[in-house]
Amino acid sequence: MRQYTNITAMKRITLLLLFFFLCFNNTLENAAENEPAAETGNELVGEIAKNVEDGMAHYNKRRKALEKLVRKPLTEAHQKLLRQLLQHTGTLDATLSSAPYLAYLEAEVGKEYKDFLAYVAAMPTPKQKTTVLFSLKKMLPPKTKADALAICTDYYFKFRVLLVKEPNTLDDLNALIAFQTKHLMEPLMTIYPAAELFSHMSELTQMGMVTNLEAQMSTEVFHDVWREWLKKHGASEGLLRCAIATPAEFALTRSFFEDTAAFEKWIQTPLKIEKKSEKKKGQPKK
Repeated sequence: MRQYTNITAMKRITLLLLFFFLCFNNTLENAAENEPAAETGNELVGEIAKNVEDGMAHYNKRRKALEKLVRKPLTEAHQKLLRQLLQHTGTLDATLSSAPYLAYLEAEVGKEYKDFLAYVAAMPTPKQKTTVLFSLKKMLPPKTKADALAICTDYYFKFRVLLVKEPNTLDDLNALIAFQTKHLMEPLMTIYPAAELFSHMSELTQMGMVTNLEAQMSTEVFHDVWREWLKKHGASEGLLRCAIATPAEFALTRSFFEDTAAFEKWIQTPLKIEKKSEKKKGQPKK
């Protein structure tokens, strides 16, 4: 599988955010001078660079693990459910609101829903938020505050929506930094005292890098696998396979769209970076 994440852009975002916080901190009436143990600028840049390097190594491992997990073949029970659902002739929403799928969904997520759209409306569920929070917690420094983890989790889901609904934002570094500043960095600055901000800059920029990469990785991996399934099995069966194999992620991404038709179109359309890759691949060598 091709990896679409613009890693270079993510590194630039991290360093530019560091610059932003350095400039911001200089306006805080010499707040850093009140901290004898505050990191020097050179030490901070060095730490940020190391965090980026380590983060990318961990990212590559996590991506491979996620791809392997998503691509697991359907179990015998999954195949049986698929055969049952294929007998339905209604819309996808109606099929996923049938008794067999709702029973399966309840067993998977631990809660009963009256129909599939009720599950979609609940996105992201408390269980999903908790899963993401603990995932981020494993990748961030042990000293990261609980409030900060909650903010990162909230930002993760907002960024997931942006990646799907406004993918061109990734090409506009200023817009991307503005989005991250508004939805991640500004909320984080409310829980860190101004006088301590300088000493937390490494931690803050690490939060931005990790959360961005995790959101983009999930969006790309699931889109890539789902698109393959639809191409291989056709839209009707392919969508059912997606809903069975990855119910929570399927419903979460479905919640970003007004209807199933728009959702299906997004799955079947190559991601922008993928389009560029395929176009370049098809060009004759000079």
